[in-house]
Amino acid sequence: MIRKPLLLLVSLAFLTFALAADNSPQALLEAGHWKRLRQIVEPLAVNPKDAQAAYLLSCAKTAFGDLDSALELAQRAVSLEPGNSEYHLQLAVAYGRKANKASFLKAMNLGGQYKSELKKAVELDAKNVDALWELMEFYWHAPGIAGGDQKKARAMADDIMRINAAKGYLALADLAQLAQNKQQADIEDYYRKAALADPKSYEVQLRLAHFYSSDKQRNYELAEKHAQQAITLDPDRTGGYRTMAAIRVEQERWQDLDLVLHNAEARVPDDLSPYFQAGLETLLAGKDPSRAERYLRKYLTQEPEDYAPHLSRAHWRLGQALEKQGRKAEAVAELESALRLEPDFEEAKKDLKRLKQQ
Repeated sequence: MIRKPLLLLVSLAFLTFALAADNSPQALLEAGHWKRLRQIVEPLAVNPKDAQAAYLLSCAKTAFGDLDSALELAQRAVSLEPGNSEYHLQLAVAYGRKANKASFLKAMNLGGQYKSELKKAVELDAKNVDALWELMEFYWHAPGIAGGDQKKARAMADDIMRINAAKGYLALADLAQLAQNKQQADIEDYYRKAALADPKSYEVQLRLAHFYSSDKQRNYELAEKHAQQAITLDPDRTGGYRTMAAIRVEQERWQDLDLVLHNAEARVPDDLSPYFQAGLETLLAGKDPSRAERYLRKYLTQEPEDYAPHLSRAHWRLGQALEKQGRKAEAVAELESALRLEPDFEEAKKDLKRLKQQ
């Protein structure tokens, strides 16, 4: 029997995995499958000369909140390939996320680096829509002293429109949402125009589903239609399932809700966030705390995906569901679990204090 070298076997295994339509690193990145992406690129990023692996792992580290590692990896990618617009964008994102958690003076410094890297990303690729979008959000949210300018934000939206009409309408919808005099009719019009520009956009269909299921709209027929279209367009992303789960709770269609969750888990077994969404919505609606308990316990069985709620949040909500069922001791235990995972979790602290005083 001829044995292939170990390195070759590893390379062949990676190649087979990466060539699958939904498991190439770029596809995983775009779909937000951060746990899978991390698993693939962590061994590759050990190579200090692999810029792409460093970039991809930086994106995954950002998703999981490991911002120090994300920044170091993004800096490495940029130093290896300084002409890559996407790498500069990721470095900007790492600076920006760290700025959000820093003291005022440090945040100002990090914010300057964030803006500088964004401008570099756009300078290198004027059609980098993600960089333009990030720059638009910076101009809108940043204070004037840090370079914020809402007129420039709108100009960025116009730039996005010229490159990608659907994305441009989504950008205008976002700015309309942020405006003090926001008009629901304008927002709906932008979303509809985005759908006409790109009817096969998963993001657009999901935005429409969110819009129609919002408290101000409560048009669950249209929300369901667009959530289903999102699921049909890409059944291997969880956003559509999460939105559909929330709709089913509002409709009190419990069997259909369980079917949505079953389908979501079958297609995306490493992301149980639809269960958290179902548990949260059921709990907040005050409809069936035992059902909410079941969904939240399911969510707690594995590591959360990317930007999904931290396990501390699930323990907190589970504690609330148990309290509603009169199971005080178990509720206290869940709140204590939440605080072990997140000691500064103020809402959990307040609930625990209240329960212990009863």
